[in-house]
Amino acid sequence: MQLIKSISKEFNREFFNWMTKDILQTRPLKPVGDSPIIVSMLCHKDVLMYLLAIKSFYRALGRGRIVIINDGTLTQKDFEILDFHVRPSEYIQASELSSPLCPGYISWKKLFCIAHYIKDNYTIQLDSDTLTVARQLPDIQSHIDTNTSYILGTWPDQQSTSMLEAAKAAQASDSNHVQMLAEKSFDQLPNANTLKYIRGCSGFDGFATQSFDLAYLEEFSQQMYKLIGNKWNDWGSEQTTSNVIVANSKNNAVLPYPQYYNYWGKVEDDSHFVHFVGSYRYHGGNYARLARKITRELLNQKN
Repeated sequence: MQLIKSISKEFNREFFNWMTKDILQTRPLKPVGDSPIIVSMLCHKDVLMYLLAIKSFYRALGRGRIVIINDGTLTQKDFEILDFHVRPSEYIQASELSSPLCPGYISWKKLFCIAHYIKDNYTIQLDSDTLTVARQLPDIQSHIDTNTSYILGTWPDQQSTSMLEAAKAAQASDSNHVQMLAEKSFDQLPNANTLKYIRGCSGFDGFATQSFDLAYLEEFSQQMYKLIGNKWNDWGSEQTTSNVIVANSKNNAVLPYPQYYNYWGKVEDDSHFVHFVGSYRYHGGNYARLARKITRELLNQKN
């Protein structure tokens, strides 16, 4: 069964790449300005997806420096494509980003990287499996200009809640997923009565300048290791940490849903931004259809 799933996933990826290869015929980006920093983790298999994500996003945002974290699989040909189409200001090797006090799996590398840049710059984390539909993003522009951290929400009218409320809600579940176990233990954290939480998605989030640093990541991770042990090393602890960082930023926001949403098999009309989560990424062919639509728009773009 696992082999069948693996073959199916690879087929879907290759078919998607074939359907969206015209992104290579679109105009290269011309990055403008020093801020914000737009950070993405990238692997060889996701280069075309990333071109769709960054070109559609930059079309709407129109400013900022682009930074790519190489997971270690990018080839010389990949670098040539990226240099031509994206013109990133910097490549960072994932192997150079680590902390002995935090989990070591690959998604944590993004937080380590962002911790470096937000000393002086507003920083956005953009996943490769995202598409920006709108031609303008006034919400994101406003959050950058007001130094407001934001995160992709998961339901309409979502707002931050207290850590104690988050713990109480999680304790009603019997799930042992790392995020749920962490949330169940929130009421045991120091200052839990004053801390906030947002149950969001780290596929697209913005971090205000000086909203956290490496020491913050290390301290929070050490607290979670004490509460849930090595379970904190499981995939998902990085997203939990992003949720905590955004919720406890001086200024914070949850992006309005469904204008900004995670695709779970249902297409939302009039959306501005879509994150095609892994388990539903190729469901119904909607990702490829929207990608082709955006590619046609980029091909017809005059500037």
